[in-house]
Amino acid sequence: MPTPFYHIDLAERIIVDPGLTSLVSNHLHKYSSEFLFGNVAPDYQALSQHSRTTSHFYSINNTSSEIAYKNMLLTHTSLSNVKRMSDRHSAFVAGYLAHLLVDQQWKFEVFDPVFGQYQTWENFQERMFLHNVLRIYLDGISYQCLPPDICRRFSLDLSSVDWLPFASNVDLERWYNFIYEQLMDGSSPKTLEVFSSRMNRNTDDFYEILASQELLEEHIFSRISIEYLDEFCDDVSKKVINMLNYYFDT
Repeated sequence: MPTPFYHIDLAERIIVDPGLTSLVSNHLHKYSSEFLFGNVAPDYQALSQHSRTTSHFYSINNTSSEIAYKNMLLTHTSLSNVKRMSDRHSAFVAGYLAHLLVDQQWKFEVFDPVFGQYQTWENFQERMFLHNVLRIYLDGISYQCLPPDICRRFSLDLSSVDWLPFASNVDLERWYNFIYEQLMDGSSPKTLEVFSSRMNRNTDDFYEILASQELLEEHIFSRISIEYLDEFCDDVSKKVINMLNYYFDT
């Protein structure tokens, strides 16, 4: 549920985390472009005819304890054995699994307890709006944290591998190009415009809150603190690292 540049920034931090085994660390360094794209690839459905459940292997409205990334590997067993995949392919799939884990943890630890359908402050539509304001806010911070050579690091030829058995390379490339263009020199994130269009809400509504620390505090950070969000990022990074170490060791 976090935004593309949040996922990429988190992935960049994970690549250099000492918690990775040397085997996994070397692999993700060598195939960082594949891993980085894998970390945003599940959202390809935003520009395709696929449902979010199809690409993410869990439903936002489902309170089940099923684990999304495990569902993906159980459903598509060809992706579960890294020894039978090319190195490029396994790095990409590892990134895809990381995205699913982060998204689902965000649902459980951020969205549901603060903005979800069973909360009682404001109405659900307004909570969805403020959740998107938060995501845009964090996306902007993450975008500024990306390394200067991120465009090169993200550069990837998608044509030589059949990346996913449930999504076409055409759909993946469309999404890749959409993200890549935002990483080019002189570009900026389109996250606000995407959410504005999706919610059919004026961009000024978003800008008004984002431009005011007082309004951010009143509407968002009085309900979920920056400290809590930082702790979430640290905790979910550890979960991803443990998952990656296990994935490449099986």
